[in-house]
Order: sequence, then structure tokens, then C-alpha cells
Amino acid sequence: MSSLAYGSFCATCCNLIPPETEPLACSTCAKPCCWKCAREPAESVSLFNAPAVICVACDAAMDLRGGGKMVPKPPMEQGLQRCRMHPERFLNLFCLTCQVQICCDCFVVQQDHKRHTIDSIEEVYRQKLLETVEKFREIPKRLKLVDWEAVRQVEENLKIIQEMETRILGDIRQLFQQRTAIMLNKTAEKKAVLQKTKDFVDRTEMQHRQTLESIQGLNTNDFLRLQAALNERCESILKDVGQLQVEPVRWDDIDCDLLPSCKLQPISLNLPNGDAAKEKHVQIQLIDDCGIVWTTTFFIGGQSLALEMKPNRQLDEFHFKAIVEMSHSSQIKVSGKSFSFKGFLAKNELISLPKLNSGGYLTDTGDLVMRLGIRPENILEESDLLKALLVQQRKLNSQLKVENATLKDQNFILRGDMLRVSSESQQNKETLETQVVALTRRLKMFQHNSYVHNQTLQVRPQTPISPVSQPEDDKEKLSSDMQMLRTKLDEMKTSMKAMNPFAIGSFEIYRWSKDSKFYSPQVASHVGVTIYIIVQPNFACEKSSDVNAYVCWAKGPKLRCQIFIEVVNEFEDECVREDRVFDFSKGTSFTWKSVISHYNLFRSDGFLSDDHLKIKFGVRPAVE
Repeated sequence: MSSLAYGSFCATCCNLIPPETEPLACSTCAKPCCWKCAREPAESVSLFNAPAVICVACDAAMDLRGGGKMVPKPPMEQGLQRCRMHPERFLNLFCLTCQVQICCDCFVVQQDHKRHTIDSIEEVYRQKLLETVEKFREIPKRLKLVDWEAVRQVEENLKIIQEMETRILGDIRQLFQQRTAIMLNKTAEKKAVLQKTKDFVDRTEMQHRQTLESIQGLNTNDFLRLQAALNERCESILKDVGQLQVEPVRWDDIDCDLLPSCKLQPISLNLPNGDAAKEKHVQIQLIDDCGIVWTTTFFIGGQSLALEMKPNRQLDEFHFKAIVEMSHSSQIKVSGKSFSFKGFLAKNELISLPKLNSGGYLTDTGDLVMRLGIRPENILEESDLLKALLVQQRKLNSQLKVENATLKDQNFILRGDMLRVSSESQQNKETLETQVVALTRRLKMFQHNSYVHNQTLQVRPQTPISPVSQPEDDKEKLSSDMQMLRTKLDEMKTSMKAMNPFAIGSFEIYRWSKDSKFYSPQVASHVGVTIYIIVQPNFACEKSSDVNAYVCWAKGPKLRCQIFIEVVNEFEDECVREDRVFDFSKGTSFTWKSVISHYNLFRSDGFLSDDHLKIKFGVRPAVE
């Protein structure tokens, strides 16, 4: 047995070993044992000379030789720390609930760890060590698995890349072989045609030489006898030579996907002779296959024809190639020239004017027929150019979206301002209405007082003391106040009408027919009242017509409204207008009122022009 720290629990009886008693420990598993259990030998070993106790933890016989002498402390106790709250105790217990080391006094005396799960520090150490060891053992397995998976994935990726490389190279080889075969076939066809033409020309020259030799060998009589046959033979040769046509080989004859496409646009330039050609320049717009607009300028001056090409956007980092083909007037020969440049093509000489005149490129009218095209230098340049154009288009779309959002915000702000202005206008209108009501009441009061005052003057006799009676002065003052009130009331009504505009609608009638009605396609709506107009012409005679117009109430609350209908004249001062005030009652499906009737609208007065009539109408709440 070995001795443990003070305050341990006995592994046999589970009782607390008193602090003043030195505990013993099993020499096999180092579990604590009290002196009481150590003095009670086990029945199975009672016949031995030396008493022994069975350890409940490891089922081993605890050797009690040596009596109560202290056994050296186990190695585990040598590494234990002492408790800060109980310096005389070691931290030999572990609270599984709080995951902290404690001593026996912390568990028994303190209240912090009561009813918590407690275990010895050795057992917790073994469990934690076993968990850590298991985790460390798992790391090499995971590393091996990851290493194997990474290697397998890399091998699969390499295999896929090699297959793709083989397939792409095969496709390129196949495409190259197909395009090579096509170009060889076209070249062979062109060679065969040219060879036939060359053979024909050689045969014609040989026949011509033979004819000349035979003519030179003839005497006068033979020549005169064979002259008709010789002339016929010459005409046949000239006819065959005139029908000889050799088609030129053009850029479009060789089609290859490895080169960017180039559409050649036909152009015709007129090159006048003399001094007029010195300062002439012609400008055209050319669009390539990428959608770029090129401003192309031909400079005709001095002794040369020059070319300049500029794009409609900044393309300084891309290389291009311009191709020019000039056709011979006989369409047999084509002269071509190409320019490689970066960004834009500066002014370059295309061909000299003397060469054009002497080479037969100009027609009788001085026209030069050519074809012009432009393309990126190679397929890589074309791909980069298309990517750049796509990025620019996306940026433009983003800017448009931002501008659209900004416009929406501004529209929202304007709507808020309109609502605020409408609310302020409504408040001002209500204030003016209140003032109008108050002034109306005051005016009626003045009128009543004036009436009472007049009645009083008629009854009261005039005193001889004052020649001008006081009631006369009051009457004049009262009349002046009433006039001021009427003026102010009229001004307020005018202000209210200005703050209460009409809701306007209009329509036009183009074709007249007798006994027909015309319904306005537009409606006028204000504060819930919606109206439209029905117009019926009345043909009183052939040259004039009366107009019967009706206002039709569609929907709205019970409200007194002011309606106007106007027949528009070519001259604004001659327009016919009539205003009416109607009471619209809720629940009525339609209300018909005759507004304008029996106006003689002569065509010569500006109302009708080719049976054309324009009607204008509006509605607003009545202001009285």
C-alpha cells in the first residue's frame, strides 16, 4: 500500500478518510484505502500469516505488510499542484460538470461543486490522454486518405487534359486537312481554267502567225481569191478573243475558320481629270463584322489616291488589317493592297493617279470600282476585341441601370413634391373657403343692419338741431364697408378659381353624317366626378351645321360642379364656349344636360375645315 493525500475517499467503503489519518493506497492501481478496511482481512485470505484486503477497483490483494508505516508517494502525486483555496490539499479530483481540477475540501466544504459528477484526476488523465492519442492516430489515416484522393484526382485531371489535348489536336488536324483540301481543289480549278485560257491564247497566236505566214507567201491573184476567207477567219478570231473572260481570284474564294472573316464592301469613286482632282476627298462609313463603324476618307490630290480609316471608338491596343481591291475596267485583272495598323490607319498612298489612268482601271466616265474591307489581324485579336466590346456593352448597361434608378428616385421625389404642393393647395383652398363663408356672413349682417337702419330713418323724425343727421353718415359708412367686402369677396373667389383648375378633355370629329352622335374618347375627371361628352351635329343647310352637345356624368359623389364645353375655332378669339353649373347626385347612372345648342358653325368662319371639328371640355368643383 502507498499513502495518498489527506482527505481522500476509501475505494472499499467509500467513506472519507479523516484529514488527521494518513490514507493508504493499493500498490497495483493506487486507489485510496482507509485504515479501517486495511485492518479487516478478506475471508478468502484469512488463513495466511499476513493479513490482506481485496481491492474493489482491481480485485488484487492489497499487501499490508509494514503495518501503518508510510509508503513512498506514487509518481502521479508528485506532479499534482496544491489548491489555492486549500494549500494543504492537492488538486487530485476533477469536476466533470465544470471541467476543472479541485481538491477534496473544494468538493466537501465548498458549495460550488455539490451534486456535480466528480472523478479522480488519474482517471480523467487516462481518458483525456486516450482521446488525444486516438485523435493523433486518426491524423495519419486522414492524411493518407487525402493524399490518396489528391493523387487520384490529379491523375484523373491529367488524363482528362491529355484526352482533351488529343481531341483538340485531332480536330485541328482534321480542320486543317479539310481546309487544305478545299483550297487545293479551288486552286486546281482556277489553275485548270487559267491553263485552258492560256492554251486557247497560244493556239490563237499560232493560228495568227500561220495566217500571216500564208498571207505573206501568196501572190496577188491568190490573195485576192482568198481574201474573203481570210477576212472571215480574222473576224472569227476577234470574236473568240472578245468573248474571253478570266475571273480574278478574290479573298472570298478562300474560306478559312482560322482567319477572321472580312466582308468587302463595293465602292465607286469618280476621279475627275484636271485641276478639279487636286483638292477632292470622299468620306464614307464602313461597318466591319464586329460592329465597329470606320470613318473612311479617300484623298484625291496631286498625283496619288490616299486612304485614311478611323474607328468611332478608342481601339489603340488592337491590330487590324485593311484590304483594298481595285478592279480593271475589263474585269480581267484585279490589283489588291493591304495595310496592317494598330488603332487607326493614318493617311497612306493607295495608288498613283498616272498608274490608274495608264493601267486601265478607270472607266470612260472616270469611275474607279473597288472593294474595301477591314478585319482584326488574326483570330486572337478578334477574340480580344469582342471581349473588350462585350465589357464596354456591360458597362454601358450598368450605367443605364444606374441612370434609370436615378430617374426613378427623381420621379419619386417629384411625386412627393406634387403631393406636398397639392396638400398645401388644399389647405389654402380650405382657408379661403372659410374666409369666404365668414365674409359672406358678415356681408349679410351688414345688409341686415342697413335694412334695419333704413327702416329706422323712415320712422324717426329729423331734428332741427343738426342739418345733417348722424344716421346718414352711418349709412354711407355702411355702404362703403359693404362695397369693400364685396370687392374682397370677388378677389377671393378669383383666387380660389385659379387654385381650382379645370380637368381638361378634348376630341376631334373628322367625318360628319346626318343624325349621328359622336362620343368623346377622352374623359375629364376631377375630385371623383368623371364626365364625357356627346356631340350631335344638326344639318340646317348644306353649308352650315348646328351642334348639340351633352355632358354625361359617369360616376362620382354628390357634388356641385362647373362644366364648360368649347368649340374650337382657328382663331382663338372666335372660339365658342359655354359654362354651366350642375348638381351631380350619387346613384344616378347618367345625367344629360343640353349645354351648347343651335350655334351656326359656318365653314367659312373657321369652325369647320373639310368637315373637321374640335371639341374641348372640362370639369371642376363649383366656386360660388
